[in-house]
Amino acid sequence: MPRTWMTFAALWATLVYFPVAHWVFAFDSGDGAVIGGWIVNDLAAVDFAGGLAVHMNAGVAALALALVLGRSAGWPTGHAKPHSPPLVLVEAGLLWAGWFGFNAGSALTAGHSAGVVFLNTAVAASAGLLAWTLVERIRLGSASSMGAASGLISALVAITPACGAVSPLGALAIGLIAGAVCSLAIELKFRLGYDDSLDVVGVHLIGGIIGTLLIGFFATDQAPNGVNGLFYGGSIGLLGVQTLATVAVLVYSFAVTWMIAKGIDLAVGLRIQEEDELRGIDMAAHSEAAYLMDEEPVDLGSPNRV
Repeated sequence: MPRTWMTFAALWATLVYFPVAHWVFAFDSGDGAVIGGWIVNDLAAVDFAGGLAVHMNAGVAALALALVLGRSAGWPTGHAKPHSPPLVLVEAGLLWAGWFGFNAGSALTAGHSAGVVFLNTAVAASAGLLAWTLVERIRLGSASSMGAASGLISALVAITPACGAVSPLGALAIGLIAGAVCSLAIELKFRLGYDDSLDVVGVHLIGGIIGTLLIGFFATDQAPNGVNGLFYGGSIGLLGVQTLATVAVLVYSFAVTWMIAKGIDLAVGLRIQEEDELRGIDMAAHSEAAYLMDEEPVDLGSPNRV
């Protein structure tokens, strides 16, 4: 089964990620010797650091793959919780730190543009964390640490395409909107019946769409990308361009991912046996488990103890 997934990963990268990344990030060369992608050159859509090519692309691909795979055994009543909230928070902090390099590094130089992007990333992430926990507080009566981590990531996803196009106030608005909307969007899997255990659809797909489309409203020509959205005197043209780019990536990525997954599933199968799933995928695929919860206690007085 690991070999099957390695095959899927190779095909998906070649047929989905590389073409979309080329559309979004490959600029025409000045001398005309290199012809880049149509989204960045012909359409002139804004995606500073990967909302279209990375997050939205992966998010809609995850939806296609979830539909091909079907629900896991016992879902949704057997929906698993994170095994260690403290470790989730540690990883969220590491992601936040790394995201500064991801976004600001896309400026390709340590100058004014990188500084603006760095600030926008920090502002949006903070706003998303607060918005998600506020929605939790209103809906559920309490705010959770997992909600805080999820709000942080959803806002980082949303600001990724927009970090070079908006002011800090725009980043604040995008972070708040993403945190609030994504906290509601993760419930779609229960309403629509697809099994998305890591909430890739609710966070990365929805967050990527939010950030990409809101450029059409909050972009300002004072930011590095130098374009104005509707709220800063721009025309509806930018919103139309962002929408067209969004639809193109969603349709292409979903369709090709579904075909790849369906083809592999019909040929050799993507899912493990149900008994192996219930026993534990780690044991079935790797003959080991992360946590030995059912082992006999170790006698610390024994000379044979490890």
